[in-house]
Amino acid sequence: MHHGEKTYFIESLGCNKNIVDSEIIMTLLKERGYRRVEKPEDADRIIVNTCAFIDEAKQEAIDTILALSRMKRQHARLVVTGCFPQIYSVEIEKQMPEVDTITGSGNLSAVVDAIDSDGEQKSFPHSRTIPDRYTAARRTDFITLRGFAYQKISEGCSRSCSFCLIPHIKGRMRSRSIGEILDEIRDLEQRGVKELILTSQDTLSYGLDFEERSSLKELLRRITGETAIPLIRLLYLRPATALLGILDLFENRRILPYFDIPIQHVSKKILKNMNREGDSRYYEKVIGRIRDRIPHAVFRTTLITGFPGEGEEEFEELLGFVERIKFNHVGVFTYSPQRETRASALRDRVKGRIAEERREVILARQREISHSLLEAETGKSFDVLIEERVQGEDLYLGRSYHFAPEVDGLFVVRTATELGPGSLVKAKVTAADDYDLHGIV
Repeated sequence: MHHGEKTYFIESLGCNKNIVDSEIIMTLLKERGYRRVEKPEDADRIIVNTCAFIDEAKQEAIDTILALSRMKRQHARLVVTGCFPQIYSVEIEKQMPEVDTITGSGNLSAVVDAIDSDGEQKSFPHSRTIPDRYTAARRTDFITLRGFAYQKISEGCSRSCSFCLIPHIKGRMRSRSIGEILDEIRDLEQRGVKELILTSQDTLSYGLDFEERSSLKELLRRITGETAIPLIRLLYLRPATALLGILDLFENRRILPYFDIPIQHVSKKILKNMNREGDSRYYEKVIGRIRDRIPHAVFRTTLITGFPGEGEEEFEELLGFVERIKFNHVGVFTYSPQRETRASALRDRVKGRIAEERREVILARQREISHSLLEAETGKSFDVLIEERVQGEDLYLGRSYHFAPEVDGLFVVRTATELGPGSLVKAKVTAADDYDLHGIV
């Protein structure tokens, strides 16, 4: 262990689960006497917490590593951690001499040991070891905390979608204990968090790996019963009938009626190639049942275009589903074959150009749908969590229940009243554009 203050800069790439990991790393570094700095050139350790889910994420990791390597001062060390080195550590060591320390994402305590080491060792295999249980340090340092915080409730995934790297990177699903989650949530409440965002790779399956078979329903009942955080949002809910079993919990207005349901596709043929359950009728039934119970529910989904075997017929089925269901938010990715997955061996590949054209068609149609749904909210009032002020104007950027951070739109609020980050205000919608709401306090 080093004595005296050391400095670090951290760049967190990828999803919100990576943000949680970065915050844990930050917390553990603080315990060892490190101080976070805002500029990489001021740091003793420059840390890149990477993503590797798709080709674009890998390229972003490489570009970020190379950019930061040019900023580091003499004797500083460039540390690469996260999903990218979890599976490509050998390639990084051979092909990226700019990197001084290579760690994985399996054991964050070992990652911090590597960051805090004397630098004689370059690669740290122990940091890639995936523990049998998921437990995590309680965070005291944060990237978010503009009134909201992510709470990771499990790690890994026990499903076997043919295109997905998560089981290779994170291992099987391991739920965090309810007691440990609640302890951290109480701490977040003391820090003034107004919106708690529960996240994992498979939120609906929370607790099913425990011998006592805990459940997401039990966890939510404990959170609402034992804490007073006013807004609770769920991310990554499978499109399964099991989702219907938790709908009664949404009668508690603190649980936001926001349903993040990644379906990826609706063609039975494509879903079979993806090794996923369901089809368009099944998904329509699940979403329809939710809408019957919660008419003001907001829906987000993610889709993949260009998956092997997707012809015009399968694509038209997907597009028709999007037009019929009218999701509030849609993220669309073109298929990115990963050599470690079974899907990489599938035939009937779709040309990248065609996959991209199909993506653009869906996004163009979704833009119209999104605008129409947001416009229908004009004149209504909603709770808005303020995140930041627009410099020099009486405008604030925030989010109503319609929007999750980073992936959806914003609620732009006009008021002459001074509002700080984390303020919760009631705002009336006066206008809407393609992805955002505008209103006044």
